[in-house]
Amino acid sequence: MKNKKAFTLVELLAVIVILAVILIIAIPQIMNTIKETRLKTMEDSAKLIATNAEKDYLAQQTINSNYNAPSIPCSDVAKLSKDYASCTITYNDSGVATVKLKGTNGGKFNGITCTGTKDNMKCKEKVVLPGYSDAVELLTTKYNNGTNSEGLIQTNGTELRYQGSSPNNYTYFNCTDNSNPTSSTCESWRIVGLFDGRVKLVRASSIGNFSWDSSAEDVNAGWGVNQWGPSGTYEGADLMRELNTDYLNSTLSENASWYSGKNNNLTSGNFDKNYVLKDSAQKLIGDAIWNTGGVSRYHDQELTLSYAYAAERGTHGKMCTQGTTGCNDVVERTYTWTGKVGLIYTSDFGYASGNFMCASNMESCFPNWMVNSGWTITPDGNTADYAFYVHSSNYIKSSYVYVDRAVKPSVYLIPDIQMKGSGTTADPYVFAE
Repeated sequence: MKNKKAFTLVELLAVIVILAVILIIAIPQIMNTIKETRLKTMEDSAKLIATNAEKDYLAQQTINSNYNAPSIPCSDVAKLSKDYASCTITYNDSGVATVKLKGTNGGKFNGITCTGTKDNMKCKEKVVLPGYSDAVELLTTKYNNGTNSEGLIQTNGTELRYQGSSPNNYTYFNCTDNSNPTSSTCESWRIVGLFDGRVKLVRASSIGNFSWDSSAEDVNAGWGVNQWGPSGTYEGADLMRELNTDYLNSTLSENASWYSGKNNNLTSGNFDKNYVLKDSAQKLIGDAIWNTGGVSRYHDQELTLSYAYAAERGTHGKMCTQGTTGCNDVVERTYTWTGKVGLIYTSDFGYASGNFMCASNMESCFPNWMVNSGWTITPDGNTADYAFYVHSSNYIKSSYVYVDRAVKPSVYLIPDIQMKGSGTTADPYVFAE
């Protein structure tokens, strides 16, 4: 018999090397194909939700021509599987739906977020940093645990808010040393809540007492104008401009002069340059659409939380009930403003209260973690020169905008922010991109 020729060791090694090279080339391509398939599948799901949402909007308007829902939960128009951690729908004035869909951590769509309309949907995959969690998923999971030990409540369909006298919503922010976040290297801020997939913060302490706005003596008698954002040739309220210029100027070399009192009074060096928002913190915030509809101060004694929330998102503003004195400005009031740094709403204060009576009377909002909050962003809709503030006795009241009151900046963090910590005073949350 003839001996069968076998492969030599050298030949076997050569084959192994060839196979290894093929695998090295093929595996990334396979992984990329899998990734593209996951992104495409989730994109199709998000587009379908947006399509269904717009159909629902049209159906609701057919039933009620005054229907206007700025946002609804995705569960109203679609049945979501456990592969999705969160989903929100917001509408513009024309009923075009914007969907934000996030995959569940550790699930089929781990790290993927889709945001957009049915005609312009963008999906991306983001790796969660070691030790961190996606902020939306973390807060949603804490709320869904149902123990209420965190102080989280759900409001107006899709919002998550912190409520009570001392919820676990403490954060380190605006740190001098981000590698070592401590009470010595960071400011203390607190989480207001989660809105349309973005975390809203407010500074725990004031950066000083300033006017909301002031004006020349021949404009509203020097008492200021209660228009927050720009309108026509009007540049916007003094405090809005100061918070979005000096406060964001990380190279500010000396204390700035901010408005303080009527008749356009500037107080020299009254804004401490050490309070500016540092570049590392500015990377974590983004523009947001803030509601600036007016709330009526004649509801002061019976100001209800639901009324305040709706009015902030309404189109009421500047009624000259006090006559021509203090009401001769020609500024057209607008009802939204897009920018980075604002203030809390009147309703933010109300929802933060642990007192059920606050819902029917916002003079009964104690206990409340938003103690001594100072100015809000909300103008008084029945005047030209009043806005709302949180009184030192912790209830909502309105006053002339030229008066010096505490200012606690509020910001919205960028979408897809990551966080770690427990939110307690001993272990505040910290954030990362």
